[in-house]
Amino acid sequence: MLVAQGQQYKQQQQQQQQQQSSNMSKVKVHNRVCRQEWTLRSSIMTVLSLAVIMTVQGQHLPESNGANNGIEWKTHPSSGGPHHPQHHAKHPQRHHQHREAIDAGNDDDGGGGAFQKGKRMENFLLIDYLNDGERERRISWNGIIGKETSLADTSSNKTLALWQMATPKYLMQIIYNSDGEMMDCEYVRQRPMVQQFHTRFYDEFAQARARNFTSPFNVPNGAGYHSLVSDHDFREYIDHDVVTPEMDELQYNAYEFPAGVPASSSGIDAFGMRNLTYIPLRDRADIPQELVGQLNFHELKQRCNVRHMQLKEIATGLRSSDPENQRIANEKLQRHKRAISDWFLSPNTKWCGKGHSAALYHQLGGASRADMCCRKHDHCKLMIPAMGTQFELFNFRPFTISHCSCDTRFRTCLKMADSSDANLVGKLFFNIVQMKCFVLKPETVCVKQSWWGKCEKKVRRKRAHLRDNRKF
Repeated sequence: MLVAQGQQYKQQQQQQQQQQSSNMSKVKVHNRVCRQEWTLRSSIMTVLSLAVIMTVQGQHLPESNGANNGIEWKTHPSSGGPHHPQHHAKHPQRHHQHREAIDAGNDDDGGGGAFQKGKRMENFLLIDYLNDGERERRISWNGIIGKETSLADTSSNKTLALWQMATPKYLMQIIYNSDGEMMDCEYVRQRPMVQQFHTRFYDEFAQARARNFTSPFNVPNGAGYHSLVSDHDFREYIDHDVVTPEMDELQYNAYEFPAGVPASSSGIDAFGMRNLTYIPLRDRADIPQELVGQLNFHELKQRCNVRHMQLKEIATGLRSSDPENQRIANEKLQRHKRAISDWFLSPNTKWCGKGHSAALYHQLGGASRADMCCRKHDHCKLMIPAMGTQFELFNFRPFTISHCSCDTRFRTCLKMADSSDANLVGKLFFNIVQMKCFVLKPETVCVKQSWWGKCEKKVRRKRAHLRDNRKF
């Protein structure tokens, strides 16, 4: 009896457990189904909401924009998609600058001109012949401006010219020989230098325009000329760097104007114009054929890059371990040096160009004062040779650069020489070739590091930094 009751009790317990497990499984299934159903409903509601919002925007946005701003929705010609006017309304200045850049680079019809202080600048060519054989040409064409400064050697009919071409953002300086070959070039991106060139260019043009492009005076070359520095004073400067007050004033004022011009007239001609010719450029056909290439800024940049690559090849060859590569690179370097420094300078000197044609230190040419200046400059102790490295600076130019103190003394000496030959040498050296100079600044350099990268030994050494020479 007891056994039967025990078995019946066990069966009841088992049935209750089975029923509880069945109920639990149903609850789990129900919860899982509820979660899936809730997720599905949320997704459907989100999709429907987005669809409603997009539909409302598509119906009202074009209408409101068209009513308020007068803007029509168009299809972009390049992509075929919708053309968004908000982009132009948001960035009007950027699109305006882009159009100006296109006009400056691709306008071939003439009459576009540049903008100076909000005013349209006409296209023109301004030619200026100076008494010492120097010629300046200024050109403005559809946002591109340029200035040429050239010197001619009448004895050999050779010229050397510096072209400075500028767009609103960039400035390029190029040296050409009489054959039109690019001897050296520089591509300037610094905004202050570009703006300075633009300002000086337009100021000079405004000054010439104020005089109706006529010269207030015209002094024949060499007429009534006399030196303002005695031989004794000049010798004192050469030997002992003695500068009298009169000489100090001369080096800043004398050669801005030709000899014999009254001091009262000098202020009228502040930038050296003597005999002006103004040519308006109303059409591209009015541009002289030899100047058309100068207005292609993109091509000038490519030619400058090619020139720099040639100089880099020479520098690589000079540092090569192969003797044949060194020989070839050295020959190319000598050709470049002759083309600039040894090719053209005053023919009456033995120290200014053409190498050192003087057999003795005291041997001078006919232009003895200019020769003394060149001789002293050639013996500057602080210099960096062409394609060489000194004071942690590599000189990639095909000519020597000197310390700024040497170039400053050279410029002052040429001013004190007060002769046509010295004037020619000074303008060629400082205004055409525009040679750089360098200054030395001390700095601390680590010469030995530990395995962990900590500096164990430091030394103080001088490093050269390039500077621009002052104009002559």
